Amino acid sequence: MTARRAFLGWLGAAPLATQIPLARAAPAAVAGKGHVRVQDAAVSLQFDEQLRCRVVSLLGKQPIALTGFDTSEHLVVGGKPLGHFTLQKAEPAPATTPFGAGQALHLVGRSAEGIEKRVTVTLLDEHPGVALLDVHYVNTGARPLTIDAWVNGAHRLTAAPRHAGGYWTYSGASHADRRDWVQPVKRGFEQGNFLGMNASDYGGGTPVADVWRRDAGLAVGHLALQPLLVSLPVKAAGNAVDIALRGDVPQTLAPGATLATPPTFIVVHRGDFYVPLERYRRLMAAQGLAAPEPPQSAYDAQWCAWGYERDFSLDYVRATLPKVQELGFKWAVLDDGWQVKTGDWTPDLAKFPRGGDDMKALVADIHARGMKARLWIAPLAVAPGSDELHEHTDLLLLDETGAAQDVTWWNCFYLCPAYEKTQSRLAATLRMIIADWGFDGLKVDGQHLNGVAPCFNPKHQHKRPEESVEAVADFYKVMHDVVHAANPEAVLEVCPCGTSYAFHNMPYMDQAPSSDPLSSWQVRHKGKTLKALMGPWSAYAGDHVELSTGGQDFASSVGIGAVVATKFTWPVDPKPKDSFLLTPEREAHWRQWVDLYNKGRLAEGRYRGELYDLGFDKPETHVVEQAGALHYAFYADRWDGVVALRGLGPGAWTVRDSLSGSVLGKVSADKPTLPLRFTHSLLIEARPDVPDELPVAFASNVKAVGADGFPHASQWADAPTTFFRHDWQGKPLPGPQSTRVQLLRGAGHLYLRFICKYETLTTFDQAGPARTIWPLWERDVVEVFLQAPDRAGLKSYREIQVAPNGLLQEIAIEVSGKRRIDSGSRARAHVDTGNKVWTAELAIPMRGGDGAGDGWRLNLFRIEGPEAAGDNRVHSAWSPTRTAAPDFHVPGAFGRLLIDA
Repeated sequence: MTARRAFLGWLGAAPLATQIPLARAAPAAVAGKGHVRVQDAAVSLQFDEQLRCRVVSLLGKQPIALTGFDTSEHLVVGGKPLGHFTLQKAEPAPATTPFGAGQALHLVGRSAEGIEKRVTVTLLDEHPGVALLDVHYVNTGARPLTIDAWVNGAHRLTAAPRHAGGYWTYSGASHADRRDWVQPVKRGFEQGNFLGMNASDYGGGTPVADVWRRDAGLAVGHLALQPLLVSLPVKAAGNAVDIALRGDVPQTLAPGATLATPPTFIVVHRGDFYVPLERYRRLMAAQGLAAPEPPQSAYDAQWCAWGYERDFSLDYVRATLPKVQELGFKWAVLDDGWQVKTGDWTPDLAKFPRGGDDMKALVADIHARGMKARLWIAPLAVAPGSDELHEHTDLLLLDETGAAQDVTWWNCFYLCPAYEKTQSRLAATLRMIIADWGFDGLKVDGQHLNGVAPCFNPKHQHKRPEESVEAVADFYKVMHDVVHAANPEAVLEVCPCGTSYAFHNMPYMDQAPSSDPLSSWQVRHKGKTLKALMGPWSAYAGDHVELSTGGQDFASSVGIGAVVATKFTWPVDPKPKDSFLLTPEREAHWRQWVDLYNKGRLAEGRYRGELYDLGFDKPETHVVEQAGALHYAFYADRWDGVVALRGLGPGAWTVRDSLSGSVLGKVSADKPTLPLRFTHSLLIEARPDVPDELPVAFASNVKAVGADGFPHASQWADAPTTFFRHDWQGKPLPGPQSTRVQLLRGAGHLYLRFICKYETLTTFDQAGPARTIWPLWERDVVEVFLQAPDRAGLKSYREIQVAPNGLLQEIAIEVSGKRRIDSGSRARAHVDTGNKVWTAELAIPMRGGDGAGDGWRLNLFRIEGPEAAGDNRVHSAWSPTRTAAPDFHVPGAFGRLLIDA
């Protein structure tokens, strides 16, 4: 049901409490009578005569009233809620938003104190279950009103059905004890979830909180484009749970003045926290904030010298490199201890007697082994006694008393990220590291980097102290821009130790690790969180495996699609205790798991976080879609029972143990269960049964196509994905080029979306003749070769070419020759020069074989570079043709297209 159609079913003055029963009966005093409602296919928001709101989930077989009629949006005055507003007006209207079209409901209510509340609720056509809340308060009285706080989206979720397992919660706030981001809600649970500083150097986060039970959940957050000093409290109230977005900013609302609260949203969903976080990512991307497509080297396995800690020596590091190379690690990371002091980012001459020249020599040694070099740095901090502090005290972030803000972990002081001099001095340091010394990336480290306190330093001339809070993302942008200007393929890894990542910084991060996990459970649930927030194929890293439970749990990284990392020492470990020495037994274990990671590189695949619920599904299960297969990872202390494999496409699938390769059985979408027995973890691979070894690409059915004839952005977010970064012979590409392709099927069309990392672009300025073939392929293009089922075994297929500027050409290939055709294919393209990514969307009519889903064959190609470049042109193919010279016209190499039923 669309939002527009939903308005036609308004309730008027009918009592809602008699129509949809609460999950538990609500007291009569709060049961309310519904006067108006707005709903889509997933949620119904119902308002009574006092503008109180009830949330009903429509995602199950029967509607579920998740809440009673709550004073969901209100003010706090004198420590008490001001929430009684008499409904004055309710008007529906179509809505146009940055997130697409929708329908809005404008509500106006008035309190006895003369405060007018104006609420606009907007439901989005592309995002069922998401409701946007725009809330304003106008003082229509004659006296000023002193306000303690405003509150939006405040609801009490009724007790879960008996024996259903209660509630779980996700919080995006940071805490000094580095607690789990995902927790069960037990009696007595209470977490304020303030997104400012919760300790001297622990603060910031992602402005979303979620509470869910087995059959439904409710998330609340804000959509502002900068961090805000707000809270998202979650509190157990007996067996019920309270959730809200709250701003504790005391202020006086003068007569005639208006208080505007931040743009708020709620999400009603099924499944765990992944669903609302993924929706939040999409909504922020629509406003221009999204994590970048990571460089390909971000997916390479990492070794870090931190096993030697700060007292490392160059001799120890160099002695370890041969073993690092032998085991298949591609990154060597030099950690803390290379610098004179934090803030003085020059080499310690006791370790690097020749200073920068020794740094260059180390990088050269690493490069000579075919590896890349990364350097640790902790910007935004300065140590007492450092030259930087002595010479530039004006950089400090000061509190309202004029005192410096402590970074306790490093025994340092904060610098102000909003101060231009702080940014420019950091930029100079990063240019030295990347452009001069030749490092291929940075490990940016420290919990203090996630958020800062308001700055009162008068030398910075802030208009508001909160400018420092809002400028942290600007500081990240400086890092990202400077590093990539020096080396477009450099990797900027950010590790805000133990904190809950601040979403507003993510557009300027190439890689996020699990940031000093306290357990394997943290590795896994942080991975699910970051895949939701940064994208399903983000280059999340599991951090050093030595930090996992037991110190060698690679399965918790590999199984969830995380990049593997380690800090082993070899051939000796000079420390008398806490040794990370790679013994022969440990080496065998490391080798087995690093080989498995390098073989599958699941981190490049599409994480399917929507398929399993971390709170309620047993055993704990994660899924990654990669290279035509579904990879399942199960975790439990012990398991002996049946599991159900979700997400299977049509046909039969063979299941194998990922480590041993042994066959475990066969499954299908209608018979997806399999008996398994394991201790701790089991990784399996399910691959569709096909008669040959050719690759398989999946296409899911599109749910909605826009007026422009292309799927909505939300449809692409759910589309199956395939990926290639090898040439037409199957050899890895030496450059940065990689190609990711998403596929959808619907209304007699195949829809494809190419996401292409590029080095340089060359295109024709204008199209050639409309009726004859012209050499579009002599410049940069992506190509789709598509063969209908009734043409199988014949040299008969279509070739569709699209350039980065949107030029399109379609050619029919037959035994008799080639000819230009116009079957109605359409294309559009976009180039992101900042991140060096170009995107092409294609809509291709599927004619032949009656458009049925079975039997279609295809291949996907890409060319980069002008024809004049000769052997330096880059020819890549999804299914390699393996010809001596580049040749894409090999129908026998076409892979298979499988379409979900």
